[in-house]
Amino acid sequence: MIWPFGNDVSRTLTHARIAKLLKTYPDTELETSLEHYLLNAPLKELRSINLIKLELIWNVNRQQLVPLFLHATQKNLVTLHYVIHCETCKGSSTLEKLTDIQHQMQCAGCKASLNPALDQSVEVAFRVHPDLAGTPKKKPHDRFIPAIEVINTETFRILFEEEKPLPGEHVAIKDLTFLFTDLSGSTATYERLGDGGAYRIVKEHFIILFNLIKKNNGTVVKTIGDAVMATFLNSSDALKTALEARKEFTVFNKRKDVRGAAVLKIGIHNGNCLAVTLNSRLDFFGGTVNKAARIQGIAEANEICISEDALTSAKERALFNGIRHYRKTVQLKGIKNEVPIIHLK
Repeated sequence: MIWPFGNDVSRTLTHARIAKLLKTYPDTELETSLEHYLLNAPLKELRSINLIKLELIWNVNRQQLVPLFLHATQKNLVTLHYVIHCETCKGSSTLEKLTDIQHQMQCAGCKASLNPALDQSVEVAFRVHPDLAGTPKKKPHDRFIPAIEVINTETFRILFEEEKPLPGEHVAIKDLTFLFTDLSGSTATYERLGDGGAYRIVKEHFIILFNLIKKNNGTVVKTIGDAVMATFLNSSDALKTALEARKEFTVFNKRKDVRGAAVLKIGIHNGNCLAVTLNSRLDFFGGTVNKAARIQGIAEANEICISEDALTSAKERALFNGIRHYRKTVQLKGIKNEVPIIHLK
């Protein structure tokens, strides 16, 4: 799209901040598109930036745009805000920080009670920075992208570490997929290879997993010993990550210096949960998280266990066509009802 007359955005400041952006997010093509957009798009549009529209104009996907705009926020090219929508009056309000969102709120317009959900009624909005174009007279109340699509990125967790619910608070998420991994027989590995040798393998195994999780649009939440907890917006990406990990670790374990010491056990489950702050970091809590961890716990060496719920919601069930699997209903420790599990051998 071409804007022939430009706008009132400061060219000097924009050029200077784009130059700084290039140092931390070196994607010249995207930066050029962003600079052209900021200097030419109508101010009305810049004060309610529609990433869905930019996906089409720039011919890029959202997984590229979100990190770009998060980095651009850090360089004061744009600002980030949270928009809370009210389903009763269809109005909305804007908050500056994730810490401003509480699990129970009141609509500023109709005074209805709100229970915000990061994947449904809470969205993230980007606007041109007021340094570049002045403060807007009226805050936009457009539809943006679900907040979870921004929060559940590696870039957000790194650049916006301070953005998390207040201690003791929580914000709902209606559907998020959890992937847990662990190394089979890690105690024996430490005995056989010694602490130094085992640590080297564990470190390499983290690198492989982290790269696959990032490649498939997931985010590493934390590691616990040699286990990994990751989150995905959908079960398809989690399942794809698990299957690719099993292939890569088959090759990795054939190395003479590894000798089968990095065999994975993987569990996948999806459902509702809470975004919380644990150990001063953004984390997730609830029955879905516990169940996902328990599902991983029943997996055998080199096995993927995925709940029937997660597999049903996966759009690409053909991912495991040709892979030996069976369904079994199991009693998970601490879980009242039995859970149908698909075992991928």
